[in-house]
Amino acid sequence: MPPSPSEPLVVALVGTDHHPFERLVRWVDAWAGSGAVRVVIQHGSAHPPEHATGVGVLPADELASLLAGATAVVCHGGPGTIATVRAAGLRPIVVARDPLGKEHVDDHQQRFVAAAARAGDVIEAGDEGALRAALDAAVSDPSTQRIPPGAHDVTATVARFGRLVERVVTPSVDRPRVLFIAGWGRSGSTLLDRMLGQLPGVFSAGELRDIWQRGVRQDRLCGCGAAFSECDVWRKVGEVAFGGWGEIDIDQIQALRERLDRPWSVPLLLGSRVTPSIDADVARYVGVLTRLYDAIAEVSGARVIVDSSKIATFALLVRQVPSLDLRTVHLVRDPRGVVHSWRKAVVREDGGGRDAMLRYGAASASARYVAYNTVAHGMRLMGRYRFLRYEDLLAAPRDTVARLAAFAGIATPGDALAYLREGEADLQPNHTVDGNPMRLQQGPVALRRDDGWRTGLAPSDRRIVDAITAPLALAYGYRGHR
Repeated sequence: MPPSPSEPLVVALVGTDHHPFERLVRWVDAWAGSGAVRVVIQHGSAHPPEHATGVGVLPADELASLLAGATAVVCHGGPGTIATVRAAGLRPIVVARDPLGKEHVDDHQQRFVAAAARAGDVIEAGDEGALRAALDAAVSDPSTQRIPPGAHDVTATVARFGRLVERVVTPSVDRPRVLFIAGWGRSGSTLLDRMLGQLPGVFSAGELRDIWQRGVRQDRLCGCGAAFSECDVWRKVGEVAFGGWGEIDIDQIQALRERLDRPWSVPLLLGSRVTPSIDADVARYVGVLTRLYDAIAEVSGARVIVDSSKIATFALLVRQVPSLDLRTVHLVRDPRGVVHSWRKAVVREDGGGRDAMLRYGAASASARYVAYNTVAHGMRLMGRYRFLRYEDLLAAPRDTVARLAAFAGIATPGDALAYLREGEADLQPNHTVDGNPMRLQQGPVALRRDDGWRTGLAPSDRRIVDAITAPLALAYGYRGHR
């Protein structure tokens, strides 16, 4: 029977899994023994509690009656149990089963609960202290456990949980994929990002390594034209990942990125770490990236996220996110065209004003071309890898995108590539967080080579480019390099 209105009731549910969940029963029972609250524990195959009321299995009508009168509910991480509790108007306190303790066959509950907690659907309790604190808070103010009327649509909850379950429980081959465009700037990565992003099931994210500076801190325009803080997609990503962008320590995250995401950090990111502090920093930043990419996958519903960050050290960090399948597209362009582009003044208008993008001289741009492309070559040893010349993309856009789609595991049925025509791409709005200013363009975009370097690059600069980049240029098939 439900308790009287003045008598708090805590219900604990371990579900029907045959693995005993002794830990949850023990923690809740110990809490029950230290207070005057009525506690009912459905303990399944675990030992019955000593202080609380114990029942092995709860019929549906008895469970519904208990939930109707409950002040708070503690449960395991089963999606069905969580959905049932939320349908009763309560946000459950959840203890995920741990396979290392033989409480389950794998870690899918831990991954599911972490994702549900980020979305605000549950209160995650990872240890006994956290559980006690959550229960004390619930009894002190029962209203904190209640979901506002109208905010717990059962159909929507089940659908959302279904998407989460599909993402965290399916085999690794079905993990969300990140198609990472590696290389060096001014090589066409933003254009390729957008061309791929219009395929079904693909989300074009732009240069995600700069989301902290360009998006969170500077609040520049999203590719859709809205400010980052006002874009519905990125606002929701922030809520799911961190409870809102305002909840993160942007200075700390930016400091981690600047310490780890540099060419000289490659040995550290490959596991040859020299100090515990570096190891801790890598783990901390990968944890942040895990929450970011998982939230993007959840909010967008995409199976493939295109990240045109280019710098391969960032890819080495992303590949450590356990929920992702990273695949690399190494994009290069004739170094003479790249250097000529870096020397030109390019104005960006995505920050509430007009400001110039960075410019590099011939020697500096050439040295970076060699350094960043050399590191990108190393991604061949880290997983699935494809090499692509920008000139070949422009010469055969539809065939090239189709091959990359197959590489990413995306089907291109019927007219899926109809937006790519000879010499032109019809580009729709996107949500790129940073990149070349062309990410803000919509509608028909000409696909043509920019060979302005032939007349715009001074002979002295061309000699510098040739001297520094010749080995890579020849290897990439730019035979007329000299």
